[in-house]
Amino acid sequence: LRKLSRNERFIGPAAHLAEMGAKYDALLGGIEMCLRFQNVEGDEESFELAKILKENSSSDATEKITGLERDHKLFPAVEEVVKKVQA
Repeated sequence: LRKLSRNERFIGPAAHLAEMGAKYDALLGGIEMCLRFQNVEGDEESFELAKILKENSSSDATEKITGLERDHKLFPAVEEVVKKVQA
């Protein structure tokens, strides 16, 4: 979960690019792969991630996992990735 938080490896750079009006599409694939890392034996955070994705709407899950505000430029794109993973 930490890697998907607001100022970490994936969301941080993507948010920065979105704020600058630059393309961030390549990072969305990495974000999706991180979101798919669920219920892995020996990794408690992967179980927590699965629970958040199962028990929350896509917008609530996006906010809880990433720490992005709903009005952030990146939020809609990440929410679409979350919806895809939740499906």
